[in-house]
Amino acid sequence: MLALMTYLGHAVPSSTYWYLESSPRLMEDIVDVCERLFEEQTP
Repeated sequence: MLALMTYLGHAVPSSTYWYLESSPRLMEDIVDVCERLFEEQTP
């Protein structure tokens, strides 16, 4: 959330949360990317 908030230039989480709420597909994409990054970092 912090990375997305920073990328979008938002100062408060509620501004960013709107994007996640309004677009379930975006949230799915974010989860997929985070899971891949986590798997790459796991030995």
